[in-house]
This record gives sequence, C-alpha cells and structure tokens, in this order.
Amino acid sequence: MSENDQTGISRRTVTKAMAWAVPAVAVASTVPFAAASAIVTVSEAGDACKLPGNSCKDAGYSKGYLQPLNICNNSIVPITVTITTPASLTFNGKSTQFTPIPSSFTVNPGECQRVVLNLNLQDNSEQSSIYGTLYWTWVEVDGPQSGSGETAISTDVTPPCSNCTV
Repeated sequence: MSENDQTGISRRTVTKAMAWAVPAVAVASTVPFAAASAIVTVSEAGDACKLPGNSCKDAGYSKGYLQPLNICNNSIVPITVTITTPASLTFNGKSTQFTPIPSSFTVNPGECQRVVLNLNLQDNSEQSSIYGTLYWTWVEVDGPQSGSGETAISTDVTPPCSNCTV
C-alpha cells in the first residue's frame, strides 16, 4: 500500500507535527534550579593521613588523622554549604566523631572549598581505615533554592601527613 492509498493521518504527518511540537514544549517548560545538575560535588582531595604524636601541634592538630575533601559549587550562584557535625564515620571498625574544618562556608559559582575531616587526640597513630557517609546541606545565598546530599568516604591506609598538611 502506498502513502497515497492510506486513509487518515500518515506517519510522516505525525512525525512532522512532533518535530514542531517538541521544541514548543521544551521552550515553555522550565527546569528547577536544583534539578539542572549536581549543585554540590564532594570528592576526596588526596589521601587521608595520620598525625603521629604532637608533630603537628603548631598547625592545630594533635595525635590524630586528617581526611581532605574538595566541596565544589557547580551552580551559577553562590551557595552556603553546611556539613552535618560531628561527622560520624567508622574508624578502625568503630563509630567515631570527626570534626569538619570548616563545617559551614560559602562557595562561589564554579569554585571549590577544601575541607578537612579531623580526628584529634588519639592514643596512637597506627595504620587506620576510615569509612562512612558524610552528610551535608546547601542553600542559595540570595535565593530560595536549597538541597542536601551525602558522600561516601573510603580510606584504607593513613600514611604520615607531610608538613602537617593534607
């Protein structure tokens, strides 16, 4: 059967109509700010490390462990990020409270903030593992948008920190 022999609307006519209708719908609809992309991304910014003894006391850390993170703003407006404190992670098989430094901060569009999860005043500085989930919230600085998220933390080894930094 040829196209001329058909009765009713042809597939070609429907396809042409759809080609014109789809752009009109896309232009008319809006995507919520938070749904456009992942507003906040969190990634490990290097290896976790240990602070043996009082070797880093002058830097504000004592007998502990550090896990560095990068928290990035992928939006087009400044946002304030707040990490749930204390950050409860599994340290050598036990639930342990880490302190995020800083725990609340503003990040400009397209920029990242370095954050350190700090565990101070440990009896020893043995090789350790750190696992768990970090929870955080964000809010648009001058607007109504906000959200929350979580990021898995996973570190199998903790070599000594270099120059008291991570």
